[in-house]
Amino acid sequence: MSDIEQRLAEIMLAKVRERHPSFGPDDLARPISELDLDSLDLVELHQQIERELQVTGDLTTTAGFAFLSDFGTYFVKLANRG
Repeated sequence: MSDIEQRLAEIMLAKVRERHPSFGPDDLARPISELDLDSLDLVELHQQIERELQVTGDLTTTAGFAFLSDFGTYFVKLANRG
């Protein structure tokens, strides 16, 4: 796992743990609908990732993601574009 992927996993896990403190890394593979995250949580996650990685993503794109791993894939691509 790259440094960017590791950082993204930490950010996403922190957001999920706001709702369910007992969740762990394996829970990041579950569908967003099972994680009890609402649309505001997802916007906050999007914005936090943008700040951490210093990239700009498209909220319309990330709003359609079914899995947190989709966030990871999307933002890794943005970060690697430099």
